[in-house]
Amino acid sequence: MTVTHGPVVIRRRLGHVLKQLRVGRGKQLTDVAKLLEVSASKLSRIETGHVEPKFRDVRDLLEIYDAAPETRDQVLNWANEAKSPGWWQPFSVRVTADLDLYISLESEARAVLIYSTPISGLLQTGQYARDVLRGAIPDITDDELTTLADIRMGRQRVVAPDRSDEAPMELHAILDESALHRSPGSAETMRAQLRELVERSHRSNVVLRILPFSAGYTSATSTFAIFEPRSDQDWPVVNVESTGVDTYFDTPAEVHRYRAVWDDVAAKALDPDESRQLIEDVLQRT
Repeated sequence: MTVTHGPVVIRRRLGHVLKQLRVGRGKQLTDVAKLLEVSASKLSRIETGHVEPKFRDVRDLLEIYDAAPETRDQVLNWANEAKSPGWWQPFSVRVTADLDLYISLESEARAVLIYSTPISGLLQTGQYARDVLRGAIPDITDDELTTLADIRMGRQRVVAPDRSDEAPMELHAILDESALHRSPGSAETMRAQLRELVERSHRSNVVLRILPFSAGYTSATSTFAIFEPRSDQDWPVVNVESTGVDTYFDTPAEVHRYRAVWDDVAAKALDPDESRQLIEDVLQRT
């Protein structure tokens, strides 16, 4: 089972290296933009990964910066990869910029640490996903629902044991106990979802834990994920979910703050065996 690269992450990586080269050569953004015959704002968007760079522009920037051959080859390879759409992109206009970045981060992650109040998308069954999406987007059409549910199921390839392009991503998921009780659909859908959680919890690359009601207060107030990059050219990114919009943080201070929140939740969560037992207990009563 293969997984394509995440083009948004590759654009960010490419832009970051180009900015490092520019700063390392002591060149100003406006001066380089004039040499490239583009606006300073466009060059800035290339450096931040907000636009897909033209191969020619990347090649010319490498010439301006007199990049070393190995750096040149790597960056040009990224420029080619950044032009390739993610496997999810042709499917639907419902794929927003937030989701585009999120799936790219998943595709390029070595590990993800997720605290979630509903059951995390990487652990959902198809029917549970459809019910959640219909509740979140009341005006969704049947075709759009099918498309987004298929995309959500496709995302799970990053943690599949038979992933062939890279080692399966390590998933460290802590679910709030309420996720085991709040069904978005029928009782049978919830039972199937709980059985799936038990099965997934046995995978070697999945650590599934439950934050029980008895844990009391924690510093986590919403669902969030910390993406640990696979490439040393990337950097950790935090996604925080809220109603209708996601927020991304990637400065060291911001990432450190969410690591502290993760540590707080992890210290109060049940261990994997206790968590599996709790899921099975809830399943018996559902």
